[in-house]
Amino acid sequence: MSAPPSTRLALLAVLALATLPSAARAQAPERGPVVVDLAFGARGLGMGGAFQTDAGDPDAVFVNPALAAQAGGFSLGAQRFDTESTAFSISTARAWYGGGIFGGIRHLDAAGATAPGLHTGGIDPLLAGGGTGASETALTLGYGRELFGLRTGVSTSWLQQRYGASNAATFSFDVGVSTDLGPGTVHLAARNLGSATTWGAREVELPSTVAAGWGAYGRQLGPLDWGGAVTAARRADGEWTYGGGLEFGYWPVRGRTFMARIGAQSVPDTDASPLTFGGSYLGDELVIDYAFQAVDGFDGVHRITLGWR
Repeated sequence: MSAPPSTRLALLAVLALATLPSAARAQAPERGPVVVDLAFGARGLGMGGAFQTDAGDPDAVFVNPALAAQAGGFSLGAQRFDTESTAFSISTARAWYGGGIFGGIRHLDAAGATAPGLHTGGIDPLLAGGGTGASETALTLGYGRELFGLRTGVSTSWLQQRYGASNAATFSFDVGVSTDLGPGTVHLAARNLGSATTWGAREVELPSTVAAGWGAYGRQLGPLDWGGAVTAARRADGEWTYGGGLEFGYWPVRGRTFMARIGAQSVPDTDASPLTFGGSYLGDELVIDYAFQAVDGFDGVHRITLGWR
């Protein structure tokens, strides 16, 4: 007799945690690239970094390949860190051969950064002034489908970091699973697995992470629809991060929905506020998402996403 999907998911979680690099190996401060460690889309940032699992959002490409295999459409996003650094993303997903194929591009221009590989998990280096300009690019492609009662997916990314006149590149891969649990969907992913990049004599570890989350939307509260999402992740250096949030939708006219979000997350290694805020407008196939996170001494982090579903 086979175990139910939720039991198999729990067993996979234990296995995924065991595959992370040991904490002793990852104690050096060099981690990178930064661009794969940022929040995923404006909707996710607005809910404390927790991704809404039932949205069909193509930004799932950057969260969990099992969720991306169920997504569809196109998304274009931009994120501004005060006045120094900017990140961009493009993602798309569609059904293909009994499953889903998907891809995405993430790019970061860190005008005030000191150097790639000096990132320790926070966004403070992206807010610093001066320094030598740095940039990072991640190109992702993957495929997923249902196997043995679980939605599964795998993706690979080509990662490049540039600092001044020097650059380094490597490959990483993500694996993920998801299944329905209660009114929502639970998912598990191992992200940024692969070899370290080398800058001279120094190795820069990938920010490998095992992350789990749950999300649901569409519950009714008077005239409002509401939902929420939560996430927890363990980094390769042994540190845990957490986040979650709520969202509320109101549609005065069919096909026109306005949404508001609030979230909270752990903020290790940074001066960013644990609170995040956001909102959306959904009109037929068009989706406009916005999110904001305050940072002490700066204008904060702003992210906007335009999508077609």
